[in-house]
Amino acid sequence: MNEEIDEYDMYHQDFTTVSDWEVFIARIEEILNEWKLCKSKISSPIDYTKKWVCKAEEFTFQGVKFIISYHTLEHTTNAERTQESDDKAILLEIQNNMWEATSQFMEDNDGSPFPVSNWYGLKRYLMLCPSIPLVDGSLIKVVMSSVNIAFANVDCGIPLFVKIREHWQQNYLGFYEDNEYKISFDTIHLKRISNQCSHLSGLISLFKSKIASPVALDTVLVSAKYSYELKDAEPFSWKKTNHLNEYLSIDGFDVKKLTELPFGSDKNPINSILLNAIWPRFRESTIVDSSTYSDIDPIMAPTWTITFKMRDNIQCQLSETIANMMELLDNDNLLMDILGLSKSLGLVNPLHKITEAPITISKLVKAAIGQSSSVYEFKGPINDDLLMPLLYYVFPDAVDDTGFKYPSQIEIKQPDSSEPKLCNYIKTSPELGLVWRMSVTAARLHDAGGLPYLAHLWYEFTQELQYRWEHRILVPGVAEGNPNARTCLLHQKLQLLNCCIKRAQDGTGNFTGTSSDDEFYDCSEGEDGEEQLPWNRPVGRLHRLADATLKSGAPLYVPRTQDPAPKTEDQLEEDAELMVRLGDDARASELRARMMSASLLSDMEAFKAANPGAELCDFVQWYSPRDWKSDNGGELGDRMLLPGNPWAETWSVARPVQAARQRRLFDETREAEQVLHFLRSRSVSAVTELLLPAILKAGAAKAIAEGAPGSTTCIGGMDKRRTFEIAAREIYEAEIEACRSFCVRTVLDKSVEGMPLDAAGRTRILNAAGGTLPPPARREFSLRVKDAVSPQVMRAALATDMTIIGAFTESIVCL
Repeated sequence: MNEEIDEYDMYHQDFTTVSDWEVFIARIEEILNEWKLCKSKISSPIDYTKKWVCKAEEFTFQGVKFIISYHTLEHTTNAERTQESDDKAILLEIQNNMWEATSQFMEDNDGSPFPVSNWYGLKRYLMLCPSIPLVDGSLIKVVMSSVNIAFANVDCGIPLFVKIREHWQQNYLGFYEDNEYKISFDTIHLKRISNQCSHLSGLISLFKSKIASPVALDTVLVSAKYSYELKDAEPFSWKKTNHLNEYLSIDGFDVKKLTELPFGSDKNPINSILLNAIWPRFRESTIVDSSTYSDIDPIMAPTWTITFKMRDNIQCQLSETIANMMELLDNDNLLMDILGLSKSLGLVNPLHKITEAPITISKLVKAAIGQSSSVYEFKGPINDDLLMPLLYYVFPDAVDDTGFKYPSQIEIKQPDSSEPKLCNYIKTSPELGLVWRMSVTAARLHDAGGLPYLAHLWYEFTQELQYRWEHRILVPGVAEGNPNARTCLLHQKLQLLNCCIKRAQDGTGNFTGTSSDDEFYDCSEGEDGEEQLPWNRPVGRLHRLADATLKSGAPLYVPRTQDPAPKTEDQLEEDAELMVRLGDDARASELRARMMSASLLSDMEAFKAANPGAELCDFVQWYSPRDWKSDNGGELGDRMLLPGNPWAETWSVARPVQAARQRRLFDETREAEQVLHFLRSRSVSAVTELLLPAILKAGAAKAIAEGAPGSTTCIGGMDKRRTFEIAAREIYEAEIEACRSFCVRTVLDKSVEGMPLDAAGRTRILNAAGGTLPPPARREFSLRVKDAVSPQVMRAALATDMTIIGAFTESIVCL
C-alpha cells in the first residue's frame, strides 16, 4: 500500500528561503549597481591624474568580514567630456594599459593601495579583501564563483580581484569578462624558488604553456632587471661632523664654531645603494639564461639606474639640538635656581629691587683698562676666557676690535609668499640680529654643557641689559621702533627696552621716578616761557593745521601730544583679559572706557590747551575728519551723535593741560624695570619659549642653505607647544631630505635618481664597488607577446622568494 502523502505539506513548502551564499552574491550585485559599474553606465575619461580615489562597503559571509572597494584614478576632465564605452572600448583600454605597463617593473609604486594597478597597468579596479587570511581552498572557490556570478549578473565593466592567502604574500586572483573574451589575473608566491623558474628559459616555457593559443618561435619579448645591493656606501657618506666640545680648549678657539648650528647626520645615513642593471627589451633568443649557462652580464646592460635605501631613525645633529631644547619645555623651575642666584637677584619677592650685576661686559672692559678696581666676580660654570668671546659676539658694541658688528640697519623682512620656506608660520626676529645670535648660542651651549651653561649665558645676558638701561646705552641688533607683533616675544621685549632707553636719552621723562604716580612731566626747555601762562592762554602748540579754523572762527592748531604707550603682545593679551574680567555692570563699563580712552583723554587735554574755547567738533575735525561735517562752521558726524558715545563723555572731563604737564602715558622707568624683571624671573620652560622661535627659524634657514626643499605649510589656532612640535618635525624631515640629497649628488653628480647613469657615473659606481658587483639581490623578468587573441603578459620577481603574476586572455566564443 502506498504511503499517504500530505498534500498540505507539499504545496505549502517555503521555497523563498535563501542561503548565505545567495545573500553574499546579492549583496555584491547591489553594491556594483549602486556604484553604477555596469558596462552601459561606465564612461571612459579622456585623461587621469595621479591621485587615487576610493569607496568601499563592508559585509559578512560565513563569519568572515569582507570589504569590497572600488579604486580609480581621478579624472582630469568633467563627466560631460567623457566618452561612452562599450564592451570593445573597455577591453581595448585594459589591454593597451596592460601592454604599456610591461615597460615598468613590479616593485614600482603608483600610489594605489594594492599593487595590481601597477602590475597590470589598471586605471580602475575592484578589490574584495577579507579581514582574515583566506587560506581555505574550498572557501576560496566559493568566493571566486560568487564574484563571477555577481560580475556576470551586473555585466560589470571593471576588473575584479580577490585577495587570498596570507596578507603579506600579496596574492590576488582576478578576472575581467565580456561577451567574447575573458582575462584571468593570476598570482603565485612561493617562499623558495623552484628549479624550473630560477632562470629565464624556464620562465619562458612556463609562460608559453599558460597561453591558450599557439605562439610562434622567438616571438616573446623580454625585459629584465637585475638589482645589486651595495652595502659599502662609505665613499658616498655624509662627511659633515659636529664637535660640540671644541670650545673647551682655549687654544685656537673660534666663536663661530660654537655659534653655528650643526647640520646633517654624523653617521652615514645611507643603508645601501641599489644598482639596477636593466635590459629594456629583447627577444627570447637574444640572451641565453638556463640552468647550465647564462650570458647575462650586468656590466654590459644597456641601462644602469641607482636608488637609495636610507637608514631608519637617522640621528640628525640639528634636529637633536632642537629636541634637546624642546625637552626644557617641561621644566618649570626658575632658571636662576640652576645657578643658585634667585634670592640674591630678588626673584623671591617681585617688588624687591634687583641688585646690580656683579659682572657685565662693560664692567670687565672697564676693569681691563683700569677704570674699576673692585668687581665681584661671579663664578659660573663657563670659564671667563671662553664666556667673554661669546658675550662679545652677542653684544659686539661693547668693544671696538670685534668682527661681529651688527648691520647698521636691522630690518624685519616681509615673508615672501611666492617662495616656499620652512617654518614660515613661526614668529621670529630679524635674521642674524641679537635675538637670533643669543638663541643659537644658547642652544649650542646647552648642547655642550647642559642647562647650567644656558643659565649662565642667560644670567650674563640679563645683567648686561640692566647695565645698558642704567647707563642709557641702546641694545644693538634690534629693529627700531615700537614692539612689532610680527616678531617673537623676546625681540618685542628688547624693542620695548630700547624705547625706554631712547625716551630717557631724549630727556622727555623723569629719570628719578620709577612709578607712574608722578603727576606731571618735567617741562621741556622750549616751553619754559609758557609754563606760567594762565589756563585760558594757548600752550603746547606744534603748528597750525593748514587753513582749518575752529567753530568760533579762530585758527586751529595741532597740539604737542604724548606718543601712545608701546606694548608687547603679552601686555596686550593681559589688557584684553583684564577687560573681560571686569564684567558687564555699569562700574565695569566705566573702568573699561577709561582704560581704552587714556590716550584719547591725553590728546583732548592737549588740544584744549593749544586751542582755548574749542568744542568737541573742533577736536573731531583734527582727530577724526571722517566724523566731522563742515555745515554751520563745523558739526559732529552721525556716528559721534549716537547715544553713549565715549568721546563726548571724555571731552566733558578733559582739562586744558599741555602734554608736558600731563600724567605720563608711558613711564619708561617702570616699563624698563618690568622688562628686566620679566627676563630675570623666567622659569626654564619660559626662557625656552623665548628662545625657540629664533632657534627654529635659524634651523630652517640652515636647512634651506644646505639644500633642503622648502614648504608652504600653514597652521593656525595652535598653542605654542604644538606649533614648536610641528616646526621641529618639519625641520627634521627637511634635514633627512637634505642628507639624502647630498648623498645623491655625491653618487650621481648631475644625474637623477632612477634615471639612466652616464658612462662617468657607471665608472664611479663600479670603482666604489671594487670593480666587481656582488650576486644580484633580486632578478625581475617581464614577458609579453601579442598572439591571435590579445596581449598575454607574465612577470616574475626572484629574490629569496618568488612571485609570478600573469594576465592571460582567452576567447569564450563557441565556434
